[in-house]
Amino acid sequence: MSPAVLAALSAAVLLAGVVVIVVAAVGTHQPPRPPSATVSRFKAVLGFGLTARERSSRQLLIGLALGATVTVWLYTGWPVGGLTAGAAVLVTPLLYSVGTREREVIDALEGLEIWTRRLKNLVHTGHGLISGIINSARTAPAPIAAQVADLAADLQAGTDPESALERFADRLDDFRADEVIASLMLHVSDRGQRLSDVLDSVATSAADEVAMRRDIAADRAEPRFVARFMTTLTFLVLAVLFLSADYAKPYGMLVGQLVLTANMLVLAGLLAWVRLLTRPTRHGRFLVPAAQRRGAASPHTPTPSVRRERTAAR
Repeated sequence: MSPAVLAALSAAVLLAGVVVIVVAAVGTHQPPRPPSATVSRFKAVLGFGLTARERSSRQLLIGLALGATVTVWLYTGWPVGGLTAGAAVLVTPLLYSVGTREREVIDALEGLEIWTRRLKNLVHTGHGLISGIINSARTAPAPIAAQVADLAADLQAGTDPESALERFADRLDDFRADEVIASLMLHVSDRGQRLSDVLDSVATSAADEVAMRRDIAADRAEPRFVARFMTTLTFLVLAVLFLSADYAKPYGMLVGQLVLTANMLVLAGLLAWVRLLTRPTRHGRFLVPAAQRRGAASPHTPTPSVRRERTAAR
């Protein structure tokens, strides 16, 4: 290394050391910037924001996809083949988990209907609403047992009942659940009469919704099964055929790689289309979610969403 280069590196290191010392002594007055949208999306892909178990599963899946991409690319010499193998590893869990979230929502709504009827019985036998909710946590249905337990813990800790119920609604995150919880919030604030009749009415409405959603889910099950079967068959046929050197030889050329890319894009588009057709309609909630409440909060504007519900009810 020449003396000039060594002197330049020494000067750069010295300058960097001075900057670090000044920053450590004085600090910075500029508040930290929020992460950019690109960084946020990249963290979401890697599983940041999920539970530790979900994050580990996500990162393991990404590692397997990268491994499959490199292995197939090196084995076949096809860039498109490697990328297709990696995409297949990523898509397979999504393909076989379609409808899982829908079933979870239906089970939670059915659990809410059962819990509402039990709460109605407790209120009817003389329990107050708050004590009834706390007592109902011991026999809450399994799909919503954790959410009801959190609600009971909030109430026992002295949390404002409206705020606790709003958090309960955020955990369930369903527009039909909002109807049940709004009735409870109205009773907490207005102490209206005949709460047991109201709970019975909203429980019946929830039961009708559960029956309707189960019928719709059954109708969607057939096209989902066909999509899974055809996709699995396609990947198996491709794997078997491309193991034959004579058959796969044309795809090693540039034109063959382009044709393979077009075919894979068409397959991906068809899968995305089928998934879109079988996706349940997402109804907007009428109780404002917590993120929107925080974003709309101001020193002079009350934030509890139930006040709008009270106004509408009157």
